[in-house]
Amino acid sequence: MKSKYRCGACNWRFTRSFAPKLCPYCGKDKVAEDTMQAADDLLRDVD
Repeated sequence: MKSKYRCGACNWRFTRSFAPKLCPYCGKDKVAEDTMQAADDLLRDVD
């Protein structure tokens, strides 16, 4: 099953069937699973 990932350095979003160590776009090691935040969490970040 493919999962969504996002690079924290360049904000590139991509999908892979395995957890990557490096971003395929910029090559940095800032890759994390791309999870959607709830609206309450986003509003809390704005305050």
